Amino acid sequence: MNKREESKRRTRTALLEAARTVIRDRGLPAATARDVAAEAGVAVGTVFVHFPTMGALAETLVDETVEKALVRAGVIPGADAPPPGGAGAGAVERLVEVSAALYDAYGADPELSRQVLAGSLFQHAPGGPAAERLRAFQEWVVRRLAEGRAAGEIADLDPEEAFLGFFSLYFGVLVAGLSGRLDRPAQLRTLRSSLTRLLGAEGDRSRWTS
Repeated sequence: MNKREESKRRTRTALLEAARTVIRDRGLPAATARDVAAEAGVAVGTVFVHFPTMGALAETLVDETVEKALVRAGVIPGADAPPPGGAGAGAVERLVEVSAALYDAYGADPELSRQVLAGSLFQHAPGGPAAERLRAFQEWVVRRLAEGRAAGEIADLDPEEAFLGFFSLYFGVLVAGLSGRLDRPAQLRTLRSSLTRLLGAEGDRSRWTS
């Protein structure tokens, strides 16, 4: 990486950290590019060089949270990915494991997570980072569901349709956690039991209750 690229990377990192502080303190609707620039100690135009809108900046914050969690869960490659060999879990349990990693990532800073999720939920630009991350996540879930169906772990469901059911459950439980209605153990119990029913894994219920 040459000096210009390194400088650009550092500036982008500083802007994201500044945005976290500003959004956490003021809320996303009240946060402005001028606020972020002042927090980062740069000109306001520098913000727009890296992020064309505040929506794009918030979307990037969400994407980075998701990316780190998926790497740690072994869904996508990365420096923090676990060593290979832990793929023996059944379909339901593996989806719960990955969801738990995402819940942990969002729960590390719940106020910021509430702000950026609420502000960026319907602002994903086509081809933007969040859209691409969701596409990759969907592909992984669909593949894991197809493997589970072939192994007889779950019912004979269309994996694409089953993904929509899974994602609805995952997101609903995420929101319940961030709003304080469910603690982490309750989140995972709710997701596990709901997925067991949704995916027709009733015969394997004893595996998910330990």
